[in-house]
Amino acid sequence: MRDPVEHVQELAARIGPRGATTEGERRGAEYARREMERWAHSVSVEPFSSCPTLSWPWGLVAVLLVASAVLVWVWPWVAVAAAAAGFAAFVGLARGSFEVGRLFPGRPSQNVLGVVKPRGEVRHRVVLAAHVDSTRSALFYHPARLHLFRLNHILNMVTAGGLLLFSLLTALGVPPGPLPWRLLTLPLAAIALYGGYVLLHRELFCRYIPGANDNASGVAAALWVGEAVAAEPLDHTELWCVVTGCEEVGYAAGMDRFVRAHLAQLRGADILVFDSVGAGHIRYLTGEGIMGYLPMAPNLVALAAEVAGAFPDWDIRGTRFGLGYTDATPALMRGLRALALFTLDDLGLIKNYHWPTDTIENIEPETLRRVARYSLALVRAIDRRHAGTPHY
Repeated sequence: MRDPVEHVQELAARIGPRGATTEGERRGAEYARREMERWAHSVSVEPFSSCPTLSWPWGLVAVLLVASAVLVWVWPWVAVAAAAAGFAAFVGLARGSFEVGRLFPGRPSQNVLGVVKPRGEVRHRVVLAAHVDSTRSALFYHPARLHLFRLNHILNMVTAGGLLLFSLLTALGVPPGPLPWRLLTLPLAAIALYGGYVLLHRELFCRYIPGANDNASGVAAALWVGEAVAAEPLDHTELWCVVTGCEEVGYAAGMDRFVRAHLAQLRGADILVFDSVGAGHIRYLTGEGIMGYLPMAPNLVALAAEVAGAFPDWDIRGTRFGLGYTDATPALMRGLRALALFTLDDLGLIKNYHWPTDTIENIEPETLRRVARYSLALVRAIDRRHAGTPHY
């Protein structure tokens, strides 16, 4: 079996940056396909279309909010409509509740699915999921500011809500009159305008990063577990290994397409998501979401804690993740069972998160190997628990 670090080396160093819908992402998916063909019983590539960048949907939010602050001076009710659309788009993006990027032209991407059959009849299904794309860096990902990332989202939500409120008060003519409400939109508009500038700067001057930790490490862990299960099949659990595209576009678009395409087959399955598992302390998530909270499947959280007891020296613990979403979000939104695995630093942040330093040199090989071994133990524990009544 290949060491998982070899997969990271191939994806992050040899292939390099893998921006959503780019040739790099396609080559990363092609590498995953070739690897799966060595050990999976069946492999398929599932093409789809997606917005190629998070800057477009988030930029739309900034444009709508700034427009509302301008329009409130001439057409207050149009300003209300613009602010309401901006607020709704912001909430949708921040919570992962709907894909604003669908409003923009899509470009080709792909998911890769490998299936490993069990020794006996199929009584359960486990899905390993990891996204292969990497993102651009941006000013708001600067390591010195990363601890303020969630606070910035809260500030921007207050900005969106404030612009909606003040434009509505202006349109209704609520005392003390239109002028004070209009004046209050100006500082909020400045905040939204700065957000738009950062996104424009990101698109014009920032490059795609190698993405060794986020998320070549996740793909590596998923491929390693898949190959290990193929070498020693589970008793009654069919294993799916899916490498998704377009997770870094403001919404987990690839996983969304995968869930939509296989929803009936995923009912009752257990989905394990690997994201940024190459440096730091091993953590299974109890929930995720930068605005709002999506709890992970209770059965998987409990089992993850139980299996962690077999590795007492590795300090594997549960934690809530408040920096954003993972590929678990589209599954959880549709009532499926999912659990995400991460590695985080002492502050609960991802090391080298969305920054050019996310390179193979900053991967911790032993941490990645431990995540892979722990995940394999978790998959085998799931199989043992479903040795009874068939689920399919």
